[in-house]
Amino acid sequence: MNTRLPVQLLICLIGLAVISSAAAAPPIVENGNPAVENNDQLARQIGRLVGQLTADRAADRDVAEKQLLELAGQTTATADKFLALLPKDSDQMPLALRDRLARIRRQVEENVSKSATAGTMVTLAAKNMPLADVLKAVESQTGNKFIDNRDEQPDPGQKGVTVSLDLKNEPFWPALDQILDAAKLGLYAYGGEDALSIVARPKDGAPRFGRAFYAGPFRLEVLEARAQRNLRLPSETSLKLQLEVAWEPRLRPIALSQPLADVQATTDNGSQLAVGQPDSEQDVEIPNGTQAAEIVLPFKLPSRDIKKITKLNGKLRALVPGRHAKFAFPDVAKAIGKSQRLGGVQVTLKEVRKNNAVWEVHMQLTLDEAKGSLQSHRGWVFQNLSYLVDKDGKRIENAGFETTRQTPNEVGVAYMFDAAERLDNITWVYETPASIIEMPIDYELKEIELP
Repeated sequence: MNTRLPVQLLICLIGLAVISSAAAAPPIVENGNPAVENNDQLARQIGRLVGQLTADRAADRDVAEKQLLELAGQTTATADKFLALLPKDSDQMPLALRDRLARIRRQVEENVSKSATAGTMVTLAAKNMPLADVLKAVESQTGNKFIDNRDEQPDPGQKGVTVSLDLKNEPFWPALDQILDAAKLGLYAYGGEDALSIVARPKDGAPRFGRAFYAGPFRLEVLEARAQRNLRLPSETSLKLQLEVAWEPRLRPIALSQPLADVQATTDNGSQLAVGQPDSEQDVEIPNGTQAAEIVLPFKLPSRDIKKITKLNGKLRALVPGRHAKFAFPDVAKAIGKSQRLGGVQVTLKEVRKNNAVWEVHMQLTLDEAKGSLQSHRGWVFQNLSYLVDKDGKRIENAGFETTRQTPNEVGVAYMFDAAERLDNITWVYETPASIIEMPIDYELKEIELP
C-alpha cells in the first residue's frame, strides 16, 4: 500500500505544523528585517514558501528557496528561530522537497558560521573620553571583552587617561590599535581569560598602529628578528622571525597551521630569502584563555649587506569554531540513547551508570565535517563544558573524564560526577562548537628591520 500523502495535503499539514509550533515561542526582532518581527508572521511566511518549493515551475521553486534564506537572517538568534520553524525531514515528503530543505538548512548554518567568524567593526566619536568608557563602547559593538590590569603592574601607567578619536566603521584591530596608541597603553594576550588584558606600555614601546597586518578578526605582526651563527660550525646559521597572530577574543580558534612552503620574504636588494625546512609545517594548538599565538618562521641567514625584509608574504590556516551550541538532556537517566543535532554536530548520550560513589555519563560527539580538527587537533574537545543541573538549577561540574572512542570525526568521552544517589529530574548539559571552519589567512608585512 502506498501511504505517501498527496503533495498538496502534505504541504497544508506542514504549514499548520509550522504555525502551531510558533505559538509558544518567544518573539524575536532583527533590525533591518521586518519580516521576522513576530513568530506568527515568520511561521506563516515559512509555511507559504515551503509550499512554493513544490511549485511546477523551477523558477518559482528557486525564488521560494532564496526568500527562505533571506528570512533566516545572519544572526545566530534569528537563524535558530528560523531553523526551529522549518519543517523537519519526513518520509512522507517528496524527495525533491527534502533535498531543498536540507540544502536550505546547510546554507543557513554556513551563513551563520561565516557571520560569527567575520571581523567586527567599531564606530566611535570620542573627545577626551575616559578610557573605561571607550572600552565599554567597543565591547558593546563587538562582543570582545577587556580587562584593565594596569593596577597589577609595578608601573601601572597613566590613571585617568582619556582618548580623543573619530572612528567610523573601522575594523576592530585597527580601531583598538589607534585607541591604545592614543592612551599609550599595550595588551597582554595570555591572561587566562576570554578577554584582552590592558597593560602599561614601556616608555620606549613602539606604536601599534601601522606595524601589523589586519585580516578580518586576525592581527599579525613580527615581534622579533633573531640572527644565529654557530662559531664552531660556520655553516649552521639561521634567521628566525617571531610572528604573532592575535584574534578577537570572541573567536577562540582551535589551532593555527603555517606551511613554510607558503612563506616568501623579499629583501631590500630584491632577492628572496631561502626558507629553512620548506617542506615542514608549523602547527600551534590554542589553549583556552589566550588571545594570541607565536609562530617561528625560519630562514637561511642572509649576507650582512641585507638590512631589511621589504615584504614578508605568507598564507596560514586557522581552525575556528563557526558557532557554539548548548545541548541539554533533561532527566538524564531516561535520556540514554537519545541524540541531538545542531548544524554539523551531533551529541549522543550513550550510557549513564553508577560506579561506586561516582556517576559516569558516557557521550559521543560527531562532526559532519571535522576539517582535521578531531584527527590532529583533538585537544579542544576536552575543553568543552559538560555539567549537570539539578531541579533547583544548581550546577554540578564534572570531576574528570576519560576518552572512550576516537575516530577522524567522532570522539567518545565518559564524564565523572559526584552527584546525588539518584539522577531523577537532573539535566545533563554539553556545550561545544557546532561547526569547525578552516579559515585561510593571506598576509603581507612590510619593512622588517634585520639585526
